[in-house]
Amino acid sequence: MTASTDYEKAYPAAVPTQSPDLSETTTRVYPVGLKGRVERVSDFLVEHGVEERGIQPRPEDERERLSWRSYFPQLTFWAALNTNILTFSEGMLGPSLFGLDFKTSVWVIVVFNAVMCLPPAYLATNGPRTGMRQMVQARYVLGYFPAMVIGFANCVTLIGFLSLMTILGGQCLSLASDSSMSWDVGIVVVAIIGVLLSFIGLRALHILSLTSLPVVFMLYIVLVGVTGDKLHLAVSETATAATAVTASGVLGYAASQIGFTVSYSAIASDFTTLLPSNTPRVPLFLCVYLGLLVPIICIQIFGAACQLAAFSLPHWSAAADIGVPNLLFVMSGAGGAAKFVMVLFCLSVVANVAPTIYSCGLSAQVCLPFLVRVPRYFLAIVVTGVYLPVAIVGSTHFYTVLENFLAVLGYWSALYLPPAIIEPLVFRAPVSLKTYAVDIYNKPSKLPIGLGFIAGCCVGIPLVAAGMSQVWWNGWIARKIGGAGDLGFELAFVGVAIVFLPARYLERKYTKR
Repeated sequence: MTASTDYEKAYPAAVPTQSPDLSETTTRVYPVGLKGRVERVSDFLVEHGVEERGIQPRPEDERERLSWRSYFPQLTFWAALNTNILTFSEGMLGPSLFGLDFKTSVWVIVVFNAVMCLPPAYLATNGPRTGMRQMVQARYVLGYFPAMVIGFANCVTLIGFLSLMTILGGQCLSLASDSSMSWDVGIVVVAIIGVLLSFIGLRALHILSLTSLPVVFMLYIVLVGVTGDKLHLAVSETATAATAVTASGVLGYAASQIGFTVSYSAIASDFTTLLPSNTPRVPLFLCVYLGLLVPIICIQIFGAACQLAAFSLPHWSAAADIGVPNLLFVMSGAGGAAKFVMVLFCLSVVANVAPTIYSCGLSAQVCLPFLVRVPRYFLAIVVTGVYLPVAIVGSTHFYTVLENFLAVLGYWSALYLPPAIIEPLVFRAPVSLKTYAVDIYNKPSKLPIGLGFIAGCCVGIPLVAAGMSQVWWNGWIARKIGGAGDLGFELAFVGVAIVFLPARYLERKYTKR
């Protein structure tokens, strides 16, 4: 049986096989009142290209044809997500907050990102095979109701990232305007641009990445050239004296790197469902993996080098103390050209904000299933209304928010990732419509109960508590490492993986789900 035949049989019970015929909207009779006005607006938007589909599986006839050009948008999309100023900021954390020298910072950046980019790259390849978003696939692993909890955790994660990104974008616009625009106003402007692009849908996001990536990539190349005569100071005696490498510092920075990268695992398939079900795994995997890995490593290493060089350059150091955009502004010459650079960096922020809003709305529909009745583009507005106040409040404490937020991210990911990887590799291999029946995606009685996931959490949560190292808590295992080293993610990941495999086997054996 062919994949297309599978879709023809599977999808009618779940979602329509084609979009409603909007050519008939002129004869449609709308209800009186608010409901009727909302329906009119919705029909108008869909007719003019706005994507309405939320977490409903995407049927084959709404996808693109496979060609060699199909992979390029995936490569550029994931690269554009990370070719931005937040990635530069993460690189600066190694020396500035964890006291690492250049060699150690590079080692942590390369090793941990090379490993942590593997899960999202693999999970992204299941999007074309199932037509399902990442958090919908989680229902087939964790169960309908446990997936609601993970969906909520993912929403919180994405709102946190949105806040961080818009803070940086707002600061860039403020610098570009000679501070005539406040940070708060800049944050609002970035949020509005991001929600408008997210409003349109997935195809618009791919076009945005194709537009922003080459511009921001060239911008970083120029910055490296302009600052090249100062970057050798990253390994100067002054920089070395300003750092003190410790085991706790290495593990703390590693936890931050894990939180930065592994969070993509919860949204990986959201952006690959436009590809047909016969998309080969290997080229798609490589496009996603390299799209994530290359900009993360290169830009973070540049960020670490600039922070270390700033220890020897008072004007760089003073700017870095104010904010990351201020450092980049000074590095760019602090003149008219620097203002233009800030505008371009704002473009890099938007290329991350818009897709993140898109995914957050989808996760909200998994967390609160009644939101499926709400068009996806309306949820984009709701998400913006939630994270915007958070960004404004947190704008004056960026580094503190970044450090604490990224470190905590890895903990819940350690509970989710092992089941998300093991299920398709072991229990539902090969991934297809036969193993992921789309007609049960919203039927709790047909989906797993979640006993395997719950068993894993019973082991993983205590291990997180024992291994984590935060300002407000140091676990007993973390305390045994000099200065308290954070091992929360690593311990929980291994523990959950060991327990989930047999527990899920027993769950499938006795519940037949």
